[in-house]
Amino acid sequence: MSFSGVNQSMQKENNLSLLIHLLRESSEVNEYTRVRIAQETGLTQAAVGKLVGELIDWGLVNECSSIGKGVGRHPTRLVLNSKRYHCLAIRINRDYISGAIYDIMGKRYEARYYAISSLEGAQHSMQRVVKMAEELLAAAELPPMCIGVAVPGPFNYKTSRVSLMSGFPGWSEVDIRKELETQFQLPVTVEQDANCGALAEARYGGYPNNCNILYVVADRGIGAGLIINGELYRGDVGFAGEIGHSSINVFGPKCECGNVGCLELYGSTVAMQNTYIQRCFQEGAARVSNLDISSQMVLQLAQKGDALACEVYRQTVSYLAFGVVSMINAFNPQTVVFADKITAVDELFLPAVKETLQKHLMKEIYESLEIKTCALEGDPMLFGASVVAFEHLIRFPSTYFKRD
Repeated sequence: MSFSGVNQSMQKENNLSLLIHLLRESSEVNEYTRVRIAQETGLTQAAVGKLVGELIDWGLVNECSSIGKGVGRHPTRLVLNSKRYHCLAIRINRDYISGAIYDIMGKRYEARYYAISSLEGAQHSMQRVVKMAEELLAAAELPPMCIGVAVPGPFNYKTSRVSLMSGFPGWSEVDIRKELETQFQLPVTVEQDANCGALAEARYGGYPNNCNILYVVADRGIGAGLIINGELYRGDVGFAGEIGHSSINVFGPKCECGNVGCLELYGSTVAMQNTYIQRCFQEGAARVSNLDISSQMVLQLAQKGDALACEVYRQTVSYLAFGVVSMINAFNPQTVVFADKITAVDELFLPAVKETLQKHLMKEIYESLEIKTCALEGDPMLFGASVVAFEHLIRFPSTYFKRD
């Protein structure tokens, strides 16, 4: 048996990547200098100086005004030249597509949003994605250097295909990455939307580098992203966290995936919508003037305090919380974060989740668990698509950031 270490070239790439990651976390209240970088990384100040000098030569890093007061020389603050490095982020959902331009520090610029329908077909919807991307690229002040795409799961990371988009067939036949790369000649990263949100949460939510997070996304579909020791965990083909198609009722109805009693049939906004309509019929159709009720309408009614809508909403949220119990018990995360449209009714959501989790989790696990909703501004999955895309580029800094 033979062992080989990391060669010098690869080690340098890893160190450059480490520095860029640190500087992405910098701010006026979280400042980085050469000395601080050396302290946090364990690299010598001489090594840090050489690496920082190279990043400055590339134009990726700028030196800002000195830190400190009084006489004498003060260390300079290092910041990424964020205005120069942009990403086109795209989110494909069952009901809509959205897009925005983000810089490497997470600032958002141009944005677009368009409704889509399964009646259009997946390929037609993909054409609308391309058109939206063209609009954003035309409106961008600087040409983006990459494209990140968030898609519903199950998403096969090895084949880069959506295996199943429940309620919207045909996406498994669309090679999203290939079509965008061919059209725009930019590196494209496609990732499951919950993974995108989880990585954005881990990088921009104020967590330590070794954080453990379970990030649950629930709208028409349900998925989860796993951050283990600060890194995204996908599993073998990318299906880790695919809780929407995990059964919570072995005797339940059949799901599109072929399983029975899947969590999506109980804990999604579609399930909430269907339950509300059924209850309206049970109580008499005169209760509402139009039974063509959307999930958004049910959420709005619950926000206004409608008794039936609140009851159905709490039931749906309780099912969702029950569906993540096994994952929490198995992975024992520090934090579980819920996101997307299901969290819309603030005063009802967390109480229903905590009641269910406290009832079904092991006592020690529940007492040590932080339970919250996502606090990142805007759409965290759309933002996360840019985070994932930049993470890919930062792994190979000399390839993507070095000036010719």
